[in-house]
Formats: sequence, structure tokens, C-alpha cells
Amino acid sequence: MRAIAALSFFMGLSLSAGSATATDFCASADQAAQVTAYYGEAPGAMPPIASMRSGLTEAIVVSGLPEGQAVSAAGEHFPEIWDAMGSWGESTFLIMKGQNVFEIRSKVGKGAPSETSDYFNIEYEQPVRGHLRPDLYASIYAIEMPGRGDAIIRGVLFYGDDGASEFGVFISGDSVDPTEDDIAHFNTVKNLIASKGSVCPPR
Repeated sequence: MRAIAALSFFMGLSLSAGSATATDFCASADQAAQVTAYYGEAPGAMPPIASMRSGLTEAIVVSGLPEGQAVSAAGEHFPEIWDAMGSWGESTFLIMKGQNVFEIRSKVGKGAPSETSDYFNIEYEQPVRGHLRPDLYASIYAIEMPGRGDAIIRGVLFYGDDGASEFGVFISGDSVDPTEDDIAHFNTVKNLIASKGSVCPPR
């Protein structure tokens, strides 16, 4: 009970946001060329791997993908985008912490902003549940890019104000084949993100 009480107290606290903006992590022409060169040598690499190998932040990597492979929106649109993702079937949540990689199969659970803090609370109905801080997200990207072999990587990634990944949600990849309905629902979310206006200016 003490642990639960401590967690409840913590969730009521408000953390201050960082000062960086999404535009601080938009690929320059040279960085975009670096991303293109990396993928020329390592086709199908997931953005987190490309980030580690290239030395660029992950937000810069995805912003440097070729036209048509990524669309973005500011983090302020999180609630609407998250709600739209609720139409997806079971997806893969990718969470990286240091050298640890968590892959969790779950649907996108319903959520709502807390009435007492800056947290966004996910209902305890799906395997992925908890409390998010979308007010600290600088950008949201939908990516649709070649994977290994004939695979297509489709997912939505959330980036903090340091350009690092908070987490990603993927409907497909090297080991998951989406249905036509999955792809249609993904495209709905991708189009929604695109409609909000890119966080990066044209190169």
C-alpha cells in the first residue's frame, strides 16, 4: 500500500518541460545525405539502429528519410493521434532503455489527460498501460519505409525534446505481416499526422 501511495503522489507532481523544440532536430541537407548513405549500406535498419550507428539523434534520422517515407506533426497533437491509433489491432510497442529493448504486443489502449497532473493516463485494459507525459513530446512521426527483404516497416514514433525516442508503435516489420485492414487503419493515422503540418521545413 505504501508503494501505491508513493506512486499516486508521484503521478500528481508536474515536471518542467525542456526548452528544445522539434525544429532543433530537423536534418540538414548534409545530415539527410548521411542518412541516405547509411541506408544504402544497411537497408532495412530500424531508426533506433540507424541513430546509434550514424551518431545522429533518432529524430534527425527520421526527418532525413527520403520523401514519402516519413510524415510528422508537433507533439501537441498527441491526444488526437493516440485516439486514432485506438482503431489498430494488436501492434508492437518498441521501448528502448539504454542497451535494453522491449517489444510488447498490445492494442493501443484508451487514455485521457489527468485532471490533477500533466500525465496522460492509459486505461488498464491492454498489456501496455500506464502514464505518459505527451506535453514533453516535441514531435510525432509516421514512417513507412522498406524493411529487410520484402518487408515494409510501418509505425508511429514519439520523440522527446532531446530528439530521442520515447517509444514507437509498429503494425508491421520484419516478423509481422499486416492485414489490409491494418494498413488502412495505419494510413488513416499517417494522413492525420500529415494533415497537421510538418515539424521540419522543406530541405
